[in-house]
Amino acid sequence: MKKQYISKEDLAKACTLDLFTYFKHYYPDELVKKSRNVYVTKMHDSLNIKTNGLWYWWSHGIGGRSAFKYLRDVEGMDWQVAASYLLRLMDEIPVPEVKHIEPKRKFVLPKKNQNENTIKEYLVNQRYINEDLVESCIMKNLIYEDQKTHAIVFVGYDVNYYPKFACMRSTDSKWKKDCLGSDKRYSFSIHNEKSTNLHVFESAIDLLSFITILKMKGEKIWNQNYLSIDGATGLGADINDGNIPVALDYFLRNNEIRNIYLHLDNDEAGKNTTTKIKHVLKKKYKIYDRTPKHGKDVNDELIQYIQKEKEIKKWN
Repeated sequence: MKKQYISKEDLAKACTLDLFTYFKHYYPDELVKKSRNVYVTKMHDSLNIKTNGLWYWWSHGIGGRSAFKYLRDVEGMDWQVAASYLLRLMDEIPVPEVKHIEPKRKFVLPKKNQNENTIKEYLVNQRYINEDLVESCIMKNLIYEDQKTHAIVFVGYDVNYYPKFACMRSTDSKWKKDCLGSDKRYSFSIHNEKSTNLHVFESAIDLLSFITILKMKGEKIWNQNYLSIDGATGLGADINDGNIPVALDYFLRNNEIRNIYLHLDNDEAGKNTTTKIKHVLKKKYKIYDRTPKHGKDVNDELIQYIQKEKEIKKWN
């Protein structure tokens, strides 16, 4: 194909076409379904393409999102040839515009209190979460204190760091709830895009408890992914129906994860969810069951760990 001048604007337009849409819209016969949200091609069976457009060529260790990068890095096209080719396709057979449905209830974060004294006291002194970790989460706007109830607000963000989810946890009772309009796909998480490890928890407090344990052991805490799935119910009774928590499903579709560590509660709901996730995802990921051996959940595990450490210091 003859090279032609490509302006910055045209190059930017060519790069907007993701690889899944490229194959689905222009060459559907090349796609081979591998799992629920992953496809390969007839030519490259180690080229995984997710339905969100992300792709990774495992045999060569390269990946991306755009069809332009695929044509250049996998098919070996010159960048000008690849860009002009995509522009011609997009002009001749435009990709239908996807209409996004707005949520029925507008999501609005609860008003923030002037300080975080109540939640600091609760998390550090009652839940034994590391104080520096709490301060860090406050600075990153991951948690804050609700002005009206003084409950903890745990916030979840989209890829542009725009809040899409929030759940509240009382500091003086068992009361807890999701805020109206919250999108569970963006449940509370701490993200490291360079890591292929994901630790999964039922609650945000369990997530912070596990990081506290790692910190107490002197391990690095910011080099992995941590996700709260906001509970362990609603998956359906049939283990073969393919349903997994929506937050986990969304995180896996949008990140390159290889190892999943399940730290769900040591009760019937938690164990059933662990079994379900392992069954559905066992062919795609290495999955490790890290159900707490002592206590109901990871926070119980943290408290017992701290008590044990105090006993050791007492006798030394």
